Amino acid sequence: MKAPTGKFTSDLAWNAASFALSAVFGILLNVVILRVYDATALGVFNLVYAVYILLSQLAVGGVHLAVQAFVPRELFHGRRADPFITAAMLLSMLTSVLVMAAAWWGRSLPGLWFESPMVSEAFPLVIWGLLFFSWNKVLLSFHNGARRMRLFAVFQLLRAVLLFAGLLAMVYSEAGPARLPQLLAWTELGLFILLLPVSLRSWSPGRQGLKDAIGESFRFGNRALTGNFLLDINTRVDVFLLGILLNERAVGLYSFASTVAEGAMQLPVLFRNNLNPVISKAWNQGGPALLGKVMSRSRKAAFKLLALAFGASILLFPVALRVVGMADEPMLVWMVYAALAGGGLLVAGRLPFMMLFSQLGYPGWQTLFITCGFLFNVALNLVLIPLLGVVGAGLATGLATVATMLLHRWMAFRIAKVRF
Repeated sequence: MKAPTGKFTSDLAWNAASFALSAVFGILLNVVILRVYDATALGVFNLVYAVYILLSQLAVGGVHLAVQAFVPRELFHGRRADPFITAAMLLSMLTSVLVMAAAWWGRSLPGLWFESPMVSEAFPLVIWGLLFFSWNKVLLSFHNGARRMRLFAVFQLLRAVLLFAGLLAMVYSEAGPARLPQLLAWTELGLFILLLPVSLRSWSPGRQGLKDAIGESFRFGNRALTGNFLLDINTRVDVFLLGILLNERAVGLYSFASTVAEGAMQLPVLFRNNLNPVISKAWNQGGPALLGKVMSRSRKAAFKLLALAFGASILLFPVALRVVGMADEPMLVWMVYAALAGGGLLVAGRLPFMMLFSQLGYPGWQTLFITCGFLFNVALNLVLIPLLGVVGAGLATGLATVATMLLHRWMAFRIAKVRF
């Protein structure tokens, strides 16, 4: 089986453009915060963002992964996927309300963890955004699963645009640094207002088939929740541990490099979002043999592009620092970025298949895989941060990326008999 070449290439181009522009807005966000405020303000923003991301995965409850898996299945069999979208929206609303209530009750805890009064002040301002984050996650997963990748690309970019526009508005109004994180919540509300009417054109909420869809989505999401939670928190382990072991300024300096690295790591996600529906279709049509062929071909193509991009970004990063006027320890920031991007470079071809087990209908194995990667990351950060500071965090995270994808290769064969 081959993915429709014209559509796949077109979808990839749209998402590549969205990725590039989103990365630019993400870098500008960090530059503006550093220029107008300071590294401490940037550190506070990223510490609150780290907690927000953690809670957002609990709020959505893993049901967006059910949508991503079930929508291509239903469409492949000529059935409408409406009940699964409705079920996911209802389930995510319920879990979001529960998580928001718990977060409000424990709203002082993040400030105590990081020993930061500004985090204590900022965190309660973002809690209400978790509901809209969850709904947006479900709706975007719906469009991803249905291979509406142009629409998916546009709304991914809109998130970055709304966040940056909100920052400019706050700078203009001379808001204090502790108020900056509330942009996260307002951005999700704005995105939902734009995304919902577009989604309703291809989704008809109703009760038909809803009971069964709720049960199936809940079971899938429940099995996938831990893995998905750890997958996203894994991208913030370094920031969390730096906030606990060092200070806000160290987090701010590290966050500048890690934000750019996170943007670079969206390149494999770009491939992944386009490949996920193709993986499901190949598995349903031809099992391990056909899927192995599709993935081997895709891995080689992805490696050529991604390794080149990671390598070039490492070499050009000092130039970019000079261009944006980064004066706070630029060599240190570059070393952090080189460690983070270097890990991605070594396993570039395998990164787009991170969610393989979930796409094949094995959310339990997906959870185990992500848990192992999370433990690699935590252990290495706990060892290397006390020894090497912020550079140690970058090196630990880069090494954990390599170790995780080597495990992925072994598990793909042991569980699904897929070699690639």
